[in-house]
Amino acid sequence: MSKKFHRDVWVGLVLLLFCAAVLVNAVQISGQAAYLPVALTVLMAVCAVFIILKGLRLTKEQMGEYSYPLTVKNSKYAFLFMFFIFIYYLGFRYITYWIATPIFMLFTQKYLKLKSFKINLLITVLYTILAFIVFVVILHLPIYKIGILGRFFRYL
Repeated sequence: MSKKFHRDVWVGLVLLLFCAAVLVNAVQISGQAAYLPVALTVLMAVCAVFIILKGLRLTKEQMGEYSYPLTVKNSKYAFLFMFFIFIYYLGFRYITYWIATPIFMLFTQKYLKLKSFKINLLITVLYTILAFIVFVVILHLPIYKIGILGRFFRYL
């Protein structure tokens, strides 16, 4: 009899493998610039461990009944959301962060059926303004250099 694990176990393991790959790249960054990616990767790995533990608990509770098979058909929304993230990356890379991010936020909040459209719009606008103030005005990060339209968002 083969042991079938809850899909959270597999998701957590894939996430741990991803964290390992990111961590290998992050520790190669020189100086203090490595602190943030390493810290975020470690936090993501801790979350992955909790996902695995939850999946193992759910596997035990099911007593051999495997009601959550990890198939493409049952995970179509997860794959669709991964596609949204890929489209966001392309928008971020080739248009600019300041246009791609609000579009991505509105689209995903609508897709995830979070709150009303007015509240989603308010959250998106406030986040974009706050991000602009923090990253461009306070930290002077050259985000405007990314994408074709980025030069329109340059802060002098």
